[in-house]
Amino acid sequence: MREREGEAEERSDVAKPRPEGYERVESELLNNALDLDREAERLKAMGEPTRFTLLYLLSQEGQIGSGELADVLDRRQNDLYHHLNTLEDAGLVGKFRDGQTRVYELSPLAEAFVPQLFEAINDRAEAV
Repeated sequence: MREREGEAEERSDVAKPRPEGYERVESELLNNALDLDREAERLKAMGEPTRFTLLYLLSQEGQIGSGELADVLDRRQNDLYHHLNTLEDAGLVGKFRDGQTRVYELSPLAEAFVPQLFEAINDRAEAV
């Protein structure tokens, strides 16, 4: 009986292959170089309205201080830090200090695709 339990445990520890659709995304789109879960989390981070707005503002203005972001969004700075940290964790935003001010900007990764994304959205809005 003990042997069967051990065999069952071994089989459950073996990772199941991903379904064909996921494998296709990983090989065709991500070239087996990028992690599907990480890329999906990055898009998920962008999908929240406040973070979407922060990304748009940063894509248009370049660098913006946390106080100015709070003013433009009529939010407290502390309320925005959660969103900014989420974007930073997703690799979309970078920050640095200028004296006492935290200044945010798009990361090099985000600079490569976020402005094009917003341009495509604007093109769609103009076509309506």
